[in-house]
Amino acid sequence: MMRMTFTTFTTGAFLLHLFLVSLFKDNASPFTFTFTSNDVSILQVVEAFAPCCNLGISNRPSYSLLLRANDVDTSSSGSSGGNDSTSSGTSSGPHLITFDLDDTIFPVGPVVHDANVALMEHLASLTASLTNANNANANAPTTTTTCITQSDFIASTKFIRSELAKDGIKITYTELRKRTIQREIERISLIGIEKSNNNDNDSSSSSTVVTISKEVVSDAYELWEEHRHMAAERHLYHDTIAMLDELKETFPDATIAAITNGKGNPLRMTNTIAKYFDYCISGEDDNVFPYRKPDAGIYKVAVEKYQQEYNTINTGSGSDSVSGSGSDTNTSSDDDDFCWIHIGDDLANDVGASAQCGAKSIWVDLGEELYNQTTHSHTGSGTTPSSGSGSAGAGAGTDNDNEKQQQQQPVWSTATKEEQEMRRILNEEAQKYVAARVQNLSELPDVVKNISMGSVHVSCS
Repeated sequence: MMRMTFTTFTTGAFLLHLFLVSLFKDNASPFTFTFTSNDVSILQVVEAFAPCCNLGISNRPSYSLLLRANDVDTSSSGSSGGNDSTSSGTSSGPHLITFDLDDTIFPVGPVVHDANVALMEHLASLTASLTNANNANANAPTTTTTCITQSDFIASTKFIRSELAKDGIKITYTELRKRTIQREIERISLIGIEKSNNNDNDSSSSSTVVTISKEVVSDAYELWEEHRHMAAERHLYHDTIAMLDELKETFPDATIAAITNGKGNPLRMTNTIAKYFDYCISGEDDNVFPYRKPDAGIYKVAVEKYQQEYNTINTGSGSDSVSGSGSDTNTSSDDDDFCWIHIGDDLANDVGASAQCGAKSIWVDLGEELYNQTTHSHTGSGTTPSSGSGSAGAGAGTDNDNEKQQQQQPVWSTATKEEQEMRRILNEEAQKYVAARVQNLSELPDVVKNISMGSVHVSCS
């Protein structure tokens, strides 16, 4: 498959590319080109010619936003300031930029691993003290307990999930981790007490009950969450801060937010990236759960927060409550004034889900040599990188690729085989919503600019 990428700024250049299309399209040589302009009339010419030549177009621009931007540029050309704007976004930039966190700006694998190591060490110390405190024989020597391993912890997590699933009960990741912490503390503490009683020939161990207070469990969980954020700051991708800095400088009036299913929160990463983010929406939030990604609910909450606290334009939602799948999911306005760009690594959760809610979706499919992106082994998308960065579309991989990726789930993942298969299907479906694809974070500022200016991806296949 051949892919060519062009960037043009004039009608004449577009017509030249159109001529190239007529040469190549009959030779079964698929390719794409990108037409970028903030001139609405030129962009509309592109769309007018496309159907005649059997071309596909993605990433259609926000025409009313561009018209307003052109009016601002014209009216301010002779003014002293030249910084007029009519909305909370820049005159030619997005109003809202949202980021996924895990595997988008830092690798989730080592972050979770580091947090788990800290938790296991804390639990080992905690269970040792609880075992000795519960020892009935005050003169007994200090008992060395069996340590909780990460594999033990994950096994307990999966057991709890499976038991809850039997009754159709859904709980947050926070509650699931807390229940696992309590279960593991009780299990290891009982083992230690039984060992101590056996050494003393005490037959009372069968009646021993270990009671763990909510405060002990909450403290252990908070330690894990604190170390998760510390680890995230240590493991930020090498160009994350530079990318965010350039975005903030290029689009100073844009609102930047995070949308994540997990417990990462950039506002808690005060040593690195907190200053770049205005707010964070989590799938754990009371006004979101259980409508986390890929459900539209979490995106509705994110856009509603922008509407209520940051914007000065009417984005047309007007909803005070969140509903899940099956409701009207498009959060953009009818007159297309609202420019929202979502950036994430997961095809189903980020690209497909946000696009169906009105966002222009950028797929962060990072190169494996420079980035330790866990999604290369757990998305199960079976996709292969395109020849150019920041391009639209993706090619499908083989069945063997899909099977291999499904077998390489992260060690901390508790997803069932059924959930993995559903994710694979959603990933394949989401590919059609990719507005742009980047393999380096440093590309993002230019890609965001192109999309917000009206960069149209035209493909012939």
